[in-house]
Amino acid sequence: MPKLKSKSDQTKEEIASTFLFLLNACPLNEISIKDITRTCGVNRNTFYYHFGNVADLIEYVIKNNVDNLIAKHPPKINSLEDCFIAALNFARENKQAINHIYHSTNRAIFERHLWHVCEYSVNAYLNSVPPELLPISTPEEREIVKDFLKFECFGFVIDWINHDMPENVTEKIKILSNLYHF
Repeated sequence: MPKLKSKSDQTKEEIASTFLFLLNACPLNEISIKDITRTCGVNRNTFYYHFGNVADLIEYVIKNNVDNLIAKHPPKINSLEDCFIAALNFARENKQAINHIYHSTNRAIFERHLWHVCEYSVNAYLNSVPPELLPISTPEEREIVKDFLKFECFGFVIDWINHDMPENVTEKIKILSNLYHF
């Protein structure tokens, strides 16, 4: 039986949802706490009860989205393609909001959580590949491959965002995954 959320938790979720709605509509620097509270139907004190400032709200929204994304993907990823797509889905779900955060002074918050998604995805992939298919013979080599794929995944997503998140990214991922033979 699912756990029921308290009224306070529901209000916090509603503030976060409202913020995400606004962030998909306009740039971060145009969203004030007054806009959030007015749209959400709560007062400023309620906002400050849950969040210290907008940066705390951004952190909460991104962390929740990352946690939900990870929960959707089992700790087994069968291909390098699935690994990259899992990381890209983090940005795809609220494309405009991610773009607004990425191009703001709060970019580091997004990058930190994207790094976490890439690390989770790569670990899930490497843990799913049969050892005989990996060209790895020592734990040090495994760590190097893990870091390389994590950097590649992170850089790929950042480059995709910098190029306005074109839809043809899935084709590029297929080509990239075919270039790797494990």
